[in-house]
Amino acid sequence: MTAAPDRPAPPTDGTADPFRHLAINYHDVDGLVATLAPVLEEALTRGDLVLAVVDDVVRAAITRHLGDAVAGVVFGEPAQPYTYSGQTTAARRASTLREMTAGGRAALVLSDSTATGDPDAWSALDASSNLALRGLPVTLLCLCDATRALEDAERFLYWNHPELYVGATASPNPRYRSPETVLTAVPAPPAPELGPPEHVTTFAGAGALREIRRETHRRGEEAGLDDEQLDGLVLAVGELASNSVEHGPGHGSLSWWTRPGRLVAQISDPGRMTTTTPGLRCPETRSVRGRGVWLARQLTDVLHLWTGPGGTHVRLEIGDRAGN
Repeated sequence: MTAAPDRPAPPTDGTADPFRHLAINYHDVDGLVATLAPVLEEALTRGDLVLAVVDDVVRAAITRHLGDAVAGVVFGEPAQPYTYSGQTTAARRASTLREMTAGGRAALVLSDSTATGDPDAWSALDASSNLALRGLPVTLLCLCDATRALEDAERFLYWNHPELYVGATASPNPRYRSPETVLTAVPAPPAPELGPPEHVTTFAGAGALREIRRETHRRGEEAGLDDEQLDGLVLAVGELASNSVEHGPGHGSLSWWTRPGRLVAQISDPGRMTTTTPGLRCPETRSVRGRGVWLARQLTDVLHLWTGPGGTHVRLEIGDRAGN
């Protein structure tokens, strides 16, 4: 499976990218709040959206400091995360924030970077976010507890944050790496094992794609998807199978699993991806390439890609709204 890479595109009007990604490495909550306070107060005064994905200790400290103004902070992840897929979490977060800022408001997102305890997983999420959030009026501020992240500071702090707070001042980070470099060093893990699929279809050549779409429509109907979900699933599976045919080895397989309230599809082929970041960056309006995987991400609940010894695989999940 091959897809056009998500290359950063400079703004066409000559302005800087409004997306910023910073980190604070803190040793105690009081010091963290001292750094956060002016950032939060300025954002709330401007009328920005303020979202905080933090633990209970940090939330309590922010609440004590802000007092009544804390009513302007929304606590909780703006998009449902998936523990095995930083790609999906980043893409969902970008989609949600794109909608939330569509009216012209900027957003400040606080995110506890050491909550997972897995530096590779968080590094993949941060690198994916650096692609998925480009062009959005969003400031993503990662909070790194130095007492937990000291040994993994390179991955937690330096690889993915173009700016770091030193005291109360944000400064450029000279050790920042491009998302493509990070995601090459920390490749996506395989999706969880689901056991033998309920059905497997092999396909080869462009002539097989029509039958793939018919089968996808039938399985979506059997799973009880509504019309919108059904159309989205057919389009997503069709785009991904087309990638195997047109940009990959020309053939592959489509596997299906049914879970309570969920329909799972997986497209596999023996090819190797030419990019580590397919479908994470929103394509330019006039772009005719690189749209398929991004579109498939928008149309499904989970889309996770990985390459292993057996080739390249993409897992899609979509839920039956009536069953959830």
